[in-house]
Amino acid sequence: MAKPETIAKVRKFVASYVKKGPFVLYPSQEVTENVIVGLADNLGRHGKMYCPCVDVEDSKRKGNEMVCPCTPHAADIARQGYCDCALFASREFIANENLKKPR
Repeated sequence: MAKPETIAKVRKFVASYVKKGPFVLYPSQEVTENVIVGLADNLGRHGKMYCPCVDVEDSKRKGNEMVCPCTPHAADIARQGYCDCALFASREFIANENLKKPR
């Protein structure tokens, strides 16, 4: 399990990325929290925030391609509305999800 200070560091990175960029957090807090903890685990164990949705050894072979925010995340979001880890999503995806919720 990642150290609390490592999790805090990843949370700060994620918040900063969302604030600067065109993407927002995926709408499920439970999902995003699991991804943040996975990123923190990988940061603590391997020294980089490798995407937790991909095998770490495969990620290492790809260099920094699978370090968050990974190289394919923008294409994933363009294709399905959110990255494969379900950490980042498009504003349009969020708007559509909110429309589906019962009122």
